[in-house]
Amino acid sequence: MKLKACIADVETTGLSNTTDEVVELGLVLFEFDHISGEVYGVVDEYTGLRDPGRPIPAGATEAHGLTWDDVRGKALDDAAVRSIFARSTMMIAHNARFDRGFIERMYPETRRLPWVCSMDGVAWRNKGFRSKGLQELLRHHNIVAEAAHRALDDARNTLLLLSQKQGDGRTYLADLLARVK
Repeated sequence: MKLKACIADVETTGLSNTTDEVVELGLVLFEFDHISGEVYGVVDEYTGLRDPGRPIPAGATEAHGLTWDDVRGKALDDAAVRSIFARSTMMIAHNARFDRGFIERMYPETRRLPWVCSMDGVAWRNKGFRSKGLQELLRHHNIVAEAAHRALDDARNTLLLLSQKQGDGRTYLADLLARVK
């Protein structure tokens, strides 16, 4: 059976989902086989910048490269975002503990969806990887990250990573889905 899931990534003004704000949101809605974990393709994507209402701290800008000038006066297209969430059967994020809090605060309807973490939901270290960080896993799989720590690029790259086949022919997405069942 084909299902749809949304991979989400946020860039923010800091690490606290209660006091910091989202400055960039990236979403990739994709279709997959819920048994095999085979990815059929991308159905929709969204990326948007958001004015946090205050300057972005230097440390945050250093991480993602976004400045207040980049986001000043910008707003997310809530209708487009909600359309993607409405078509999704689950949310996936690489470090869902971080992204989930920000997204659920802005879009409470995502609380109805199961959240799965691609960083912790795949036994990366048991598979021989030194790190479960996205950039390190991408490098190991020869996936070139055009713009690391930009929301849509990280969401797209997470999908590419989860689509990779392991030695037994299973995708990493299949491993992740096994944790949901």
